[in-house]
Amino acid sequence: MKTILLALSVSLLFWSCDTKPTVVYPTDDNGQVGEQALIVDSTLVLTGDLPVYFDSTDYLLFPIGEIRVSSRAGSKLYLGSGGSGDFSFSSGYLSGSSYTGSLSKIMIQHLDSSNFRPITEQHLKIRSFQFLESIRKKTGQQLVVMTVTDRDTNNDGKLTNDDIESLYLSHLSGQNFKKLTFELQELLDWKILIVNKRLYFRTLEDIDKNGEFDKKDKIHHFLIDLTDPDFKVVEYNSLG
Repeated sequence: MKTILLALSVSLLFWSCDTKPTVVYPTDDNGQVGEQALIVDSTLVLTGDLPVYFDSTDYLLFPIGEIRVSSRAGSKLYLGSGGSGDFSFSSGYLSGSSYTGSLSKIMIQHLDSSNFRPITEQHLKIRSFQFLESIRKKTGQQLVVMTVTDRDTNNDGKLTNDDIESLYLSHLSGQNFKKLTFELQELLDWKILIVNKRLYFRTLEDIDKNGEFDKKDKIHHFLIDLTDPDFKVVEYNSLG
């Protein structure tokens, strides 16, 4: 038991080094937080990255994100999340089967079509997506996992890394696009085990409702059988 508690403490210590999301809870009697209109930043412009293709799949993915335009000494500067310095027209970067950045949407295109459509109509900030290549080789499924900000949890009018991070799963086609994490639970980590074709992930629940995630809060463990067409989320307790 001491070993387990030590492992959990170390995990939370490393997690605490990152940006900590915050939550604003309702203060009125009906238990609802008023919808905060998202602020439009006039220094940001949308840009589309070059298409991403994963081997033996049927779709191209076109990452769409925002870059910041500012001026200095009479010149315009373009800076996206996919580069450094004064000029970057990229909203992220691809490494193997993983794309990391700050995306407003992902447009998809079937290889036999010239039409584009979004992988979802929801208003999201996609932090990363990863194609599950090991699952494709094992089952033929074309699945993608996304880490996402889908709610302005700190009520500041923006979707940023200061808001809760959620986990999503979808087919490359956009079919069965599904949120896996529960509302107001912060994603800690996730992994795929090819041996049983399952996705495992952990979340942190702000059980004391102080608006912050810390070591006093509760860790939840979940799994999904990736062969289940409904992507049913099952909570489990490995601590006994």
